[in-house]
Amino acid sequence: MKAFSWLILIVLALVISGCLFLRLSPDYNIYLLTGESMIPTLNAGDMIINGPLNGPLNGEIRAGTIVTYQQDERLVTHRVLSINGDTLVTKGDAAEDPDLWPVSLSDVKGTYLFKIPYLDDVSNFVQTKLSWFLVIIMPATLLIALFIKEKSKRH
Repeated sequence: MKAFSWLILIVLALVISGCLFLRLSPDYNIYLLTGESMIPTLNAGDMIINGPLNGPLNGEIRAGTIVTYQQDERLVTHRVLSINGDTLVTKGDAAEDPDLWPVSLSDVKGTYLFKIPYLDDVSNFVQTKLSWFLVIIMPATLLIALFIKEKSKRH
């Protein structure tokens, strides 16, 4: 039981450390997708993690790379079809035709590393009373019960 508790604690510490690193690092960004242009690869509600251009985890941009770029006031995440100097031709996976506008490398905010699927659905669920019971109250009650059981064994 003690080893299992330590394992859970270590995993939680790693997850929290990773989230803090991603949040505080200027080179890595977290975005929540709102559009459906990248279905089936990425869905609305997915959280995506982007790394820097030519970063250690993602390498250089080439055809097939998924990038997030600034277009006017919004961020767009699409796949690179081709590169012509400092200009990218992009397209959403759900679209038949390439985007009508060229994307400058200077507008690229990062390249896709991985996703946490349907995080928006989880966020919406956590705001319900049922979720508070299932996610907060029930686990807290179980932890308290285990703690009391463990304490009573020692006496």
